[in-house]
Order: sequence, then structure tokens, then C-alpha cells
Amino acid sequence: MHDGTVVGMQVLQARQFAVTRQVGSASWLGLEYRGRGIGTEMRAAVLHLAFAGLGAEEAVSGAFEDNTASLVVSRKLGYRPDGVERHVVRGALAVERRMRLSREDWERHRTVDAMIEGLAPALPLFGVEG
Repeated sequence: MHDGTVVGMQVLQARQFAVTRQVGSASWLGLEYRGRGIGTEMRAAVLHLAFAGLGAEEAVSGAFEDNTASLVVSRKLGYRPDGVERHVVRGALAVERRMRLSREDWERHRTVDAMIEGLAPALPLFGVEG
């Protein structure tokens, strides 16, 4: 939400989080809201949830090569390159740049203040002790 309007969405996901301690993120942000720092704040918020709230050790993300804005946000938040994946999109090659963020790099690059409320009752659902 920005000024009372839905401008995008941010997803945090994991498989077997209690064992892997790794999360992934994905997002969408309306074109007219890009370049204002909103995408950075969105990702910083879910990273705070992952690392400070859930005790994650790593976060992964990725973006197609032509999605420069997403790759810039990842680098700004401390992610490092983690290889490439080749996909077929509408019959054509699309190269995805994978990114990985360690807990240590997250702590070094934190610039956005975030606050978590009401998480404690949900921690067992993630396999995390309060």
C-alpha cells in the first residue's frame, strides 16, 4: 500500500524452512510506482521478517536479465550473484540471474527500519520456537 492504494505485492516463501533456514522472495510493483524506493522497502520488510523474525540463514531471489530494477534492489540489499538459469518464455530464451543473501550480508546492508508485530503465535507453523 502507498497512500491508500495497492501498488504491488511481496511474497516470502520457503520449503522445509525448519531444516533449510532458507527463504525465497518474489514481488510485483506497478510501473508508475517504480524508482521511488518502494520496491526496496518491500523487500527489506520481508527480509527483516525472514532474518530477524524467523531466524533465516539465507535468502534467494532472481530476476530476468532485462529486469534491471529488481537486480539493482537485490544488490543494494546485499545479495550476491548465485548463477544463472535458462528458461523458455513465449518460445524464446530468457536468462534469469539468481541472487543469494547470507545473514551476515543482510546485517551489513540493513538500511530500512522494519518492525514485526504479532509473529510469536505463528512461529510453530514455520517450525520455529519462540
